[in-house]
Amino acid sequence: MQNFSSWLFFLLFIGLVNISQGQDYVDLFRVQYSNTGVNGFKNDTSGIKNAGSNIQEFGVDLTLPIKINEKFVIISGYSFDELELYLFPKQLTGPASTYRMHSAKLGLAWQHNINWSGQYLLIPKTTGSLDGINNKNSQLAALALIKQKKKENLFYKYGLYYNSEIFGPFFVPLLGIWFRSPNKKFEMNWTLPVWADMNYTWKPWLTTGFNFQSFVRTFDAPNYITNWRGKPTDQYMVKASNEIYLYTQFNIKRSFLIQTKIGQSIGRKFKHYNYGDNVDWGFSAFRFGDSRAQLNPNLKDGLVFQVRFIYRFWLDEEAGGEPTSNLLNLVR
Repeated sequence: MQNFSSWLFFLLFIGLVNISQGQDYVDLFRVQYSNTGVNGFKNDTSGIKNAGSNIQEFGVDLTLPIKINEKFVIISGYSFDELELYLFPKQLTGPASTYRMHSAKLGLAWQHNINWSGQYLLIPKTTGSLDGINNKNSQLAALALIKQKKKENLFYKYGLYYNSEIFGPFFVPLLGIWFRSPNKKFEMNWTLPVWADMNYTWKPWLTTGFNFQSFVRTFDAPNYITNWRGKPTDQYMVKASNEIYLYTQFNIKRSFLIQTKIGQSIGRKFKHYNYGDNVDWGFSAFRFGDSRAQLNPNLKDGLVFQVRFIYRFWLDEEAGGEPTSNLLNLVR
């Protein structure tokens, strides 16, 4: 176990990048903070007046290029996510629950020919501390994404994402498109069902846009206590969140970007289950063989405020190609 922890920690120092034909920038470093005001619980029977929780999220993603030649690039990287909130009304008298996830990324970007390229990625994950990695809190994800170049400013994308979630095997088919206008002011980058972005650059220093994100992640919660009188049990939490944003992006000296975003969650859920209460398998929004008993009420949807800082490295002086690092960061 110590060897695995050391290997995962080593991957912190090597990043993630895809330098393939058609891409003109790579986001080397990202840090973001999100905050949702107090949202009440749905169907709450606790009897606690005005019971609810705010939600705070913090994330860091490191990216560095390891280029082999014009056809092959090693993909590697590390990210950290932290989530803090209350999930049980009777828990509100104590500290909020904190969920953490470490993700490493290792794979290959391959320029097959002038029109086709691919990314093939393994993503080992662990929730909690790097010192306590075990079978319960470890996951392994895989991503295959194929890009078809139709024009210099138009790509189609096809792929599949898999993760050994705590609740069982989980698959997501991916279908996307990237387009940039001839004047390079309008950009559309969709990889559905997990990501969609459209933006317009008004000035060299100012961009505005629309963004959609959809996540499913599971966190181990060992010895979890739902209230001050409860007995600890081994549980896990499933975060399933759809979020839409409007954002303003300030392009500071081209490589330093600050995004301020305001959005709304749609059907957001943070569900606790007993460890071992699983499904047969999941496919996108569907769960097969799902007879699990949810242990907590869901929180209501609400506004989300987010700030992101990005350091962007430009590969070409004349921007014009399609970036792909967004998806790889989303599926961590």
